[in-house]
Amino acid sequence: MADEEIETLLYERGVGVLSLARSGHAYGIPVSYGYDATGDRFLLDLGFAPESKKRSYLETTEQASLTIFEWHSPTDWQSIVATGDVDPIEEFDRTLEELYHASARDVDVAVFGHLPEDLEHQWYELSVQTLTGRSSASH
Repeated sequence: MADEEIETLLYERGVGVLSLARSGHAYGIPVSYGYDATGDRFLLDLGFAPESKKRSYLETTEQASLTIFEWHSPTDWQSIVATGDVDPIEEFDRTLEELYHASARDVDVAVFGHLPEDLEHQWYELSVQTLTGRSSASH
C-alpha cells in the first residue's frame, strides 16, 4: 500500500487489535485508537479492571503490534501492522484528546463484564517504529 492509502485507512478505521507479549505468550485485545501522523504514534485510552491481565502484559511487553484491517471479501481487503513501544502518557491535554477523537471509534466496555466507571483509565501511546500495509490485488 502507498503511504497515502495507509494514512487514509488509519484515520478511517479507528479500531484494531493491540498485541502484547510476556514470557513467550501473546495476548491480543481489541482497542480504539487515535492516529497522530505528525507525532508518528497511536493514542490509546485503555481501561483496567482490578487484577488486569492487560496491565500485566503491558508492563512486560518490549515491543507491541497494532493490527488494523478492513475485509470485504477474499479478494478485497487491506491490513496494516504497526510495531513499537507502548508507554503511558503522563500529561494528556485537550489537543491530544482531539487527535484521539478524530479517528477513534468508541467501544462499549460493558460487554466485558465491567461498567466504565469501575475501570481505571490510562492514556498510552504506541510510538511507531515500523508501519507496513498490504492489500488484495483489487486495491
